[in-house]
Amino acid sequence: MTKIILSKHALERARSRKMELSLIEKVVANPDKKFDLEENKSKFLKTIDGRRYQVVATYLQKENKWLVISVWVRGEEDQLPFIWILITSPFRLLWWLIKIIWQILAKIAVKK
Repeated sequence: MTKIILSKHALERARSRKMELSLIEKVVANPDKKFDLEENKSKFLKTIDGRRYQVVATYLQKENKWLVISVWVRGEEDQLPFIWILITSPFRLLWWLIKIIWQILAKIAVKK
């Protein structure tokens, strides 16, 4: 198996995006596509079980390993932190109520 090291950023992203280390290794070891980027960086693409994994990594020659810089799944949004959902929920409820009231007022105005 290809040896990889995850940066702090990549590790945080992998956890938040529910990406297992073994899948990241598969993407780097056997990508469907690979693009060379600037400064010895590469982008690896692989579809596994319908999820389109994308990994950006740089090769460390001295260690004979890939340093994974970032990971994500194409087409999937990041999950919002629970505290953010909790803080914004009153505002989302208020906005929903305003839209409902606006629709009711628009219907009343059309009937006149």
